[in-house]
Amino acid sequence: MPRGIPRDAAPNEWAQRLAERRVLGASLLDLTDANPTRVGLSHVTEAAGAALAAAAAAPYLPDPRGSLAARTAVAAYYRERALAVDSSHLVLTAGTSEAYAHLFRLLTEPGDFVLAPAPSYPLFEPLAALEGVHVRSYPLQWDGRWHVDLAALEPLIAERPRAVIVVQPNHPTGSCLESEERAALVSLCERYRVAIISDEVFGDFAWDGRESGLPSLIGERRALTFVLSGLSKVCGLPQMKLGWIACSGPDRERDAALEGLEWIADLFLTVGSAVQGALPELLDTRHPFRARVLDRIAANRRRLEVAVARAPDITPLAAEGGWVAVLRLPERRTEEAWALALLDRGVIVHPGHFYDFERGAHAVVSLIVEPDTFDRGLGELERLIAEA
Repeated sequence: MPRGIPRDAAPNEWAQRLAERRVLGASLLDLTDANPTRVGLSHVTEAAGAALAAAAAAPYLPDPRGSLAARTAVAAYYRERALAVDSSHLVLTAGTSEAYAHLFRLLTEPGDFVLAPAPSYPLFEPLAALEGVHVRSYPLQWDGRWHVDLAALEPLIAERPRAVIVVQPNHPTGSCLESEERAALVSLCERYRVAIISDEVFGDFAWDGRESGLPSLIGERRALTFVLSGLSKVCGLPQMKLGWIACSGPDRERDAALEGLEWIADLFLTVGSAVQGALPELLDTRHPFRARVLDRIAANRRRLEVAVARAPDITPLAAEGGWVAVLRLPERRTEEAWALALLDRGVIVHPGHFYDFERGAHAVVSLIVEPDTFDRGLGELERLIAEA
């Protein structure tokens, strides 16, 4: 079996039972659906559609970093958030997963390791494994809000990983680095010459609605820093497959990294000309999309508050932003057992161990699912809690 491809791809019990129910055509309330094209939130405007058609018919003139017009549009998006990035410091990719792959190729050799937070995405380990790279976790701790365990992080960085991954807001915890955590992280990475990869795909979705979005590492100068985002979350257009890497840091390191990324990107040239050509119009759709998403999140959080009032054994964990909620459930069952019991009732939630929660019983649910689905799914959870 080639390096990085799982040798045992057998599904776990939850995934197997879900697949069986789908084969049988069972009616399911999917409280994990975070695909904006499936929950009535995504929309391509007439202007954006016309721009896509016109760009698709234009001559093919590839630029490894992405067309200047497209990169200028991304820089303008950041200016609207009061963040400064030069278009020459941007590299376009076919989504964030490809951005990670390019950065692992740029920063690592087979056998190296990178650091990633836990809890967080289950995506980092397989992406790194495909490049022969290992992932070690640094812990986030809960004390009424999520914090980076700086005491645990420092000795890990002292072992000189090739990069530290930050996700803000984190998925699924919805947490961001506090100012002192950011300062400590940057200082450590500067001291040990470790790169920072900051995944900020949900950065526009602060639950308090602030227009500038959530904290960003855009423009960090002391340590080599790569900020990732893209159309999938910014505009709710995952099918367009366009993301970007914004590079900053000490000038010489930043410029060398950009040269390396350009060389890697030139091997693939994966970003379609049409989506690049239409990017200014596509980014214009982000404001109404963001408003729709924040309205949906606020409405579903209110529904969740009502459910919690009726079933106080359900505890939503506080967060700053993002598209999901973490629910703490009673520990009289494991989180896997809760998820399986809900699946037997036709409700899909993700057990916390999918995201490397170390202890407790947690369920992760999407806050952008359609309200009727959310209501009915929460009702089944309330009844299950009451009966257990």
